[in-house]
Amino acid sequence: MTILQKKAWTNLAGVGVAVLIAGIILDILVRVNAKGSIGGLFPIFAGITAGVIFYIRSLPKESLLDEREKMIARKSFEWASKTFIGFMALTSFGTFEFLGSRSKIPVYFFPDIVLAGLFLAQLVESATILIWCAKEQQDGK
Repeated sequence: MTILQKKAWTNLAGVGVAVLIAGIILDILVRVNAKGSIGGLFPIFAGITAGVIFYIRSLPKESLLDEREKMIARKSFEWASKTFIGFMALTSFGTFEFLGSRSKIPVYFFPDIVLAGLFLAQLVESATILIWCAKEQQDGK
């Protein structure tokens, strides 16, 4: 297993844990009817901060990757970026079309869209890395 594949598996595990924790926190906040309270935002900010630190520490050093892995990392980032842009566009226009121009959208909905898009982009990037690495290993055998 290469460094790039280890990074991808680590990111997939991190996304899975973050989604699980966010779901639990959201469930608790909905049950106590504290969706908009400041106290409910602390776990979210703590989770985002921990996720950023975890992600930065999990980045492989460029000097440790060979040319093939650099190409895979670059292409997977392109796919993740395109997925994020497409998700944001579809969600924005979809919300407008579904709810209409005169309806009111809660403020907490917008950060949720961005965070969901980031989770989706990270999932796509990690899955793309693993799929392309596995495909190249099969072709090499």
